[in-house]
Amino acid sequence: MHPNVSKNQLQPSPSTLFIVYWHIKAIILVTTFVQKREQPIIYQVPNLQGEDLEQTLEVKNSRFIANLRHTQGRGACDIHLNHMRKKYPDASHHCWAVVADAPDNSTFWGLSDAGEPSGTAGKPMLQVLSHCGIGEVSVVVCRYFGGTKLGTGGLVKAYTDAVKLVVEACPRQIKRQLKHISLACPYDLMGRIEHLCQRHEAMIEQRNYGDSLTLALLIPVENIPALKQDLGPLAHAHILPAL
Repeated sequence: MHPNVSKNQLQPSPSTLFIVYWHIKAIILVTTFVQKREQPIIYQVPNLQGEDLEQTLEVKNSRFIANLRHTQGRGACDIHLNHMRKKYPDASHHCWAVVADAPDNSTFWGLSDAGEPSGTAGKPMLQVLSHCGIGEVSVVVCRYFGGTKLGTGGLVKAYTDAVKLVVEACPRQIKRQLKHISLACPYDLMGRIEHLCQRHEAMIEQRNYGDSLTLALLIPVENIPALKQDLGPLAHAHILPAL
């Protein structure tokens, strides 16, 4: 140590440590965000062919009509709720919960007790929806009061069971992230390339004929690495860089 430099002068100041800490944290957050974006989007969604699914639960003369719909985004959930209010205008309550994107994306969750005691309807409904593995789904439960009060615990159980009933009856399909890519190959490889496209579920949307054949493909993101690997041994067949 230099004789004129004290030990305290060699130590970073608290403000410097604070800045370094937040720089490191920002790098970690950005890296995590990029990694998540690069992961293929694969999850279950309702397979209802544009229709609603409805189930009714009766508890002590009260009817709980649970209506489930495939909804993409919160705006679609609002449309669902308004439709149910018109369908059952005389219901005592129109409670709802929504998971309007991927099941683990809580940014698109929502709920409402719609006049029921706080925490007795929307919260248990969302608890079921957010743990059922289905995304892009909303459920509206229309309650017709039967004359007997169910109490807080009874309401929680009734709304939970109503949503479970309709969720368990819901047919599902896998939603997969698709990507447009272009593939170039010599004409003499066309048959083999089309076979690889079928194997990797790549739909040929367009064929462009020039010095070589260029195919415009729509393919599940998770299948692209395997397609690239199978193209490796084929001379002059390759995926073109994205523009």
